[in-house]
Amino acid sequence: MAYQSEEIFARLNEALDAFEPQERQELVKQVNGVFEFQIKKDSSANAEVKIWHAEVKNQGIIKTGPAPGNPDITLYLTDEDMVALAVGDLSGARAFITDKIGLKGPMMMAMKLDVIFRSLGMGPPKGAEGDLGYDGFESSFLILQIAEYLHVLTEEERKAEVAKVKGVFLFNVKNAKGDTAVWMMDMKNGVGLMKKGKIDGLKPDITLEMKDKDFVDLFMGKTNGQKAFMTGKIKVKGAIMLALKLDTMMKDTQEKIGFFKSKL
Repeated sequence: MAYQSEEIFARLNEALDAFEPQERQELVKQVNGVFEFQIKKDSSANAEVKIWHAEVKNQGIIKTGPAPGNPDITLYLTDEDMVALAVGDLSGARAFITDKIGLKGPMMMAMKLDVIFRSLGMGPPKGAEGDLGYDGFESSFLILQIAEYLHVLTEEERKAEVAKVKGVFLFNVKNAKGDTAVWMMDMKNGVGLMKKGKIDGLKPDITLEMKDKDFVDLFMGKTNGQKAFMTGKIKVKGAIMLALKLDTMMKDTQEKIGFFKSKL
């Protein structure tokens, strides 16, 4: 029985071939990475493995076989899960959280899988529930990861997180171009919610303003939250103690699901 992934990679190549040179370069600029996919025929221990790679760093091509040189990231998954990712039945964020994908390399690069699929007419459709992304913002990927993390928790676990934090957060994030992305996280009511833009009828207890890179560094643990507040990398309006709870919440989340760390 043939790999269903063969058809997926063939369709991706067809979509790439139909791109105008400018469109292809825009995708390369947005992704800027080399992916290697090690696809198991099924989930059994001794299942056959077939390899493809996607070079989306210079030319924008997809081929059978290992990536030349060292890929930026290697992904390990079954044929079935690869198909689910490509057709939009499974988002990259949810796949990583539920361990349907093993990876070697940076999580932020892995999160760009959805960008590749969407750009080529596959993957989760724009406007679907859970679509929190803004073009040109790396923090979009981590916001989606946080939202998916909330979704995979049980109702009681989500309520417990809300009870610990007890706050509504508004994030105003600027990228290098000067564009602004806005997200609101309600960790005060119900079972918690992350939304692109503002939540109607809800007033934030705290507003945080920062650059896209600083936001990513904060959530990846490269920047200490308290130090970022003290040095002005993050500007805070409202209940300052909630900013400290956010830092604690992110550290707890990293420990639970290995945020942005290699899983192999």
